[in-house]
Amino acid sequence: MRSTSLGISLGLLLTLTSAGAWAGFDEAAAAFAAGNYAQAQEQLQPLLANHDPRAQYSMGVLYENGFGVSKNPKEAAAWYLKSAEQGNSDAQFNLGAMHEHGVGIPVNFTEAARWYRPAAEVGDIDALSNLGVLYQNGQGVKPDKVLAMALYNVSVAYAGNAQTQAKQNRQALANQIPMAELQQSMALTEELLKPGNLKAGLRAYLQQGHSAGK
Repeated sequence: MRSTSLGISLGLLLTLTSAGAWAGFDEAAAAFAAGNYAQAQEQLQPLLANHDPRAQYSMGVLYENGFGVSKNPKEAAAWYLKSAEQGNSDAQFNLGAMHEHGVGIPVNFTEAARWYRPAAEVGDIDALSNLGVLYQNGQGVKPDKVLAMALYNVSVAYAGNAQTQAKQNRQALANQIPMAELQQSMALTEELLKPGNLKAGLRAYLQQGHSAGK
């Protein structure tokens, strides 16, 4: 599971959104950065009362890491679920990872794939990589090494020059599958990397019956 940090996560989000839309949330980020977790939680309360998915995700981060609260992976998973159900891709990834590795909740590969997928569809490089692992191993989904390779390729492409787990996964898988499947994965990769086509391309591939989830 990737390391989560409320300060980093909130900081990244704040650069993408106007200040007015984050009333109360920027204060929570500032309090977190100062190590004042109690104040951060206080600032999140009005947002939580309005079922704000950002605040719900933030509470998950606090409980997962034990920042200002007793470390409680089960509670973290509950907050991530609330946020993930509202479309927060960070929460979707973290929830998928918890299901995959049995952190705070029982191992459930089907649920892991379920939550990795929407995060992958919006380009989360870690979700793309981890979903690829599930398809490579046939965990919670029908095994499909062509799709696994394509997901690794897309993750690597989105990551740019960064050294990622997807790069290692891709190299290992490339040594295991026939050339014909490598060529198929390249064709699928090109389709998924077309501008704005990741979600639609992935869904189209799955709907064609190549690799339907269980």
